[in-house]
Amino acid sequence: MPYRVVFRKISSILDATMGSLAKFVCLFLVVCSVQSLQLESQASTRRPRVTKYSKTTVVPGGSTEPATERSLMTATYRLYGGGGETCILFTVDALLDISYVTKLNERADANTFVPNNANVAGACKESDLETLVLSFKEFSLEMVFAKTPGGERWYADSVRLTYNSSARILEHAAKQGRRVTLTTGPRALLFPTPVGKSFSCPEETVIDLAEEEPSNPTLAHRAKLYLRQMRLQAFMFKRDGEFGPPWHCSDSARARSETAPVAVGAALAIATAGTLVGYAIWRYLKVKKVQYDTME
Repeated sequence: MPYRVVFRKISSILDATMGSLAKFVCLFLVVCSVQSLQLESQASTRRPRVTKYSKTTVVPGGSTEPATERSLMTATYRLYGGGGETCILFTVDALLDISYVTKLNERADANTFVPNNANVAGACKESDLETLVLSFKEFSLEMVFAKTPGGERWYADSVRLTYNSSARILEHAAKQGRRVTLTTGPRALLFPTPVGKSFSCPEETVIDLAEEEPSNPTLAHRAKLYLRQMRLQAFMFKRDGEFGPPWHCSDSARARSETAPVAVGAALAIATAGTLVGYAIWRYLKVKKVQYDTME
C-alpha cells in the first residue's frame, strides 16, 4: 500500500540520518578530547610570562623605588605564636603593581616592593584560622589562612591590600585621602597544601586584587601581587622554625594534567555509549514496526 512505501522511505532517510549523526557525535567528541589534551600539554610546558616584575628585577632602575631599598634576594617574614613557636613562615620576593586613575582621568601604574623590614603581625592560634599582616609605608597586606573541613590541607582563603589614595607612589591620584581596600574576595583557595608541608613555588605567581563594589567603577583601583621564589607554610607551631617538606606548585598542575585525560576519556566513553545505545534502541523499534506492518 502507498503508506507503507512512504513509511519505508522515511525510515531509510531516518536510518541514514541517525547513522550520520552517531558518526558525527563520535568524531566531535574525539576532536574535543584531543584539543583538551593539547591545551593541557601547552599549559604545562608554557614558559613563564615576562612581566613588569621581571623587568624591575633585572633592571632595578625601572621600579618606582630606589634600587638600594630592596635587595634582589628574598625576604623572610615570620609570625610567632603565644609560646614563642613559629606558626607562619613566609619567604618571598614580592612586588605590588597598582593601577589607579589620576586627577586628569587617566589610568596610571605604580609599583612597590614589599620590603625586607615590613612589620609582621597577625593572629596565630592553634585552630582552623590564621592571619598574617605585613605593614610597610602606607600599605597593609593581609593574608588569611584556613584549613579544609577535614583538616588535611591548609590554604590562603583571601588576600587583602589596604592603603590610602594619598600614598606617595600614587602620583596625582584622584580622590585624595580615600581609604582603598583591594581583595581577592572570599574563598580564594590559594596555595592548597597538605598540613605539615610548605608550599614552594620558584616560578612567578600573580594574584589579582580588586575593589569590592566600588562606588564609581571607572575610578576603581586594582592591583597585581607578584610573588617569586615563594615558600610559605601556615599552621606550623614549630619551635625550630624550619619549613616542613616542600609541596611544589607544579604538583597541583601535574595532578590536573593527569586528571584531565581520565575525565575526557570517561566523558567520551559515556557519550559514545549513550549515542550507540539510543541508536540501537531506535533501530530495533523500527525493525519491529516494519515486521509488524509486513505481517498485516
